[in-house]
Amino acid sequence: MQFTITSDDILWLCGFALSIWGVIKIWKEIKQPNEDKTKMLLAHEEKLEKIDERLKEIESAVRLNLQSSLVTINHDITGNGIDQLKNARNEIQEYLINK
Repeated sequence: MQFTITSDDILWLCGFALSIWGVIKIWKEIKQPNEDKTKMLLAHEEKLEKIDERLKEIESAVRLNLQSSLVTINHDITGNGIDQLKNARNEIQEYLINK
C-alpha cells in the first residue's frame, strides 16, 4: 500500500484551512461590535454612578443651605431662635468636616 500526496490534495488542504480561517474571522467581526458596546455600557454605568454620588452630595449641601437660610430668616423675623442658629451652625460644621 502506497500513500501519495498530490498537488490537488495540498490545494484542497490549503483551501480548507483558509475557509476555516475565514469563518473564524467573520465570527470575530460579528462578535466584536457586541463586545465593544458592552465595554462602553460598563464605562457609562461607572460614570453615571459617580455622577449620582455627586448629585446626592449637591442635594445635601443645598438642603443644608436652605435649612440655614430658613433658620436665619426665622431669627430675623422673631428675634429668637438662637438655639436653632447654633444647631444649624453645628450641622454646617459637621457637613464641612465630613466632606
